[in-house]
Amino acid sequence: MGTPFTVCLVLLALFLGFGFACDGNDEKPAAAKPVPATPIATLERRVEQIRDLRFETLPKPEEVSPRQARREGLEDFDRSYPPARRRADEEVLKLLGLLEPDVDLRGVSASIFGQAVAGYYDPRNGRLRVVEGAQTANQVLNEITLSHELTHALEDQRLELDIEKTSGSDDRALAYLGLVEGSATAVMFTYAERHFSAEQTLGGLLSSLGQDTGDLPPFIEAQLIFPYIRGQQFVQRLYEAGGWGVVNAAYRFRPPASTEQVLHPDKYLQVEQPETVRLDARKALGDGWRRLAGGVWGEWATGELLGNPGAAEGWGGDRYELWQRGSGDCAAPCRDRNALVMRWRWDTRAAARRFEAALREWLVDQPGSRAISSRGPEVALALAPEADVAQRLVE
Repeated sequence: MGTPFTVCLVLLALFLGFGFACDGNDEKPAAAKPVPATPIATLERRVEQIRDLRFETLPKPEEVSPRQARREGLEDFDRSYPPARRRADEEVLKLLGLLEPDVDLRGVSASIFGQAVAGYYDPRNGRLRVVEGAQTANQVLNEITLSHELTHALEDQRLELDIEKTSGSDDRALAYLGLVEGSATAVMFTYAERHFSAEQTLGGLLSSLGQDTGDLPPFIEAQLIFPYIRGQQFVQRLYEAGGWGVVNAAYRFRPPASTEQVLHPDKYLQVEQPETVRLDARKALGDGWRRLAGGVWGEWATGELLGNPGAAEGWGGDRYELWQRGSGDCAAPCRDRNALVMRWRWDTRAAARRFEAALREWLVDQPGSRAISSRGPEVALALAPEADVAQRLVE
């Protein structure tokens, strides 16, 4: 679980703008002054104190080169994200206009691992890495990065991070990642507030400006940042509801089931679960088609798709599936052979109508054959090679 450098800068800026603490400790260093190197054992004890957990074994961070970070990151990427599923996800995003046709998700990940990761923790082997170079040369950024990754190590030892829940590509995986990264970000913010002055933190931010953080597609960048920013807000709300014990219970017994719960933590606390939505695309398509992918799109991704998060509020559940006919290669997006069907269920008819209006507005600029239908609290969208196929899919 890596901390992208670009995310570190975003979080530092947010911290300076709004502040965050999970412990009620209002003491802060009074003036900016050079930051001496903190022994790793001291840093680990500070993280234990903030997170209110104790390490079973104190980790020993290892410094690695950007090249090694890139190699290990891609090895984990290939292990957890099979090529067939990755290509299907790319096709979905390209059909929806969220990725340019020439974008390769593995290549994007390589740029993140090679240029933008400041540190990472691997739950599979318990190793904690810090990437050498200018990005972590200043002590402030180095320590907050370590505090973040040490939180992953601590929670893995005491609460057992489920790496399989973070390796999926749909809504539930992103929600679980929001819990994991949100908790580590909460500790990181508290660490910065407790151990650095605002001037020192600002100095760490300014000294890192201009570093290369990679050029990410907007949707991928937003998806990368979501678990940290919205996850931190989710964890803060759980903390307010009952301290770290509530956060621990979320890990042990009931992780967030949807990005809706992360975006609206009170829905999590009220145990408002997403509804199961089913599709019968095979019957509508007939013979000669095969399903390439399926999953839950979620409230967050729906808001990103429309460029309008408000239109996605009131989300109750959804299901999407990607189908293909024929065989052989087809350049993405393969509009001549692929069909994408999505069906959303909303909490109220009013929410469904609001979403439908935003969806129809979004659809005006989309190429290819498509269809929309609505029935009560449900709205369906299909993109297909022919208009009659799209219409059958949404009926």
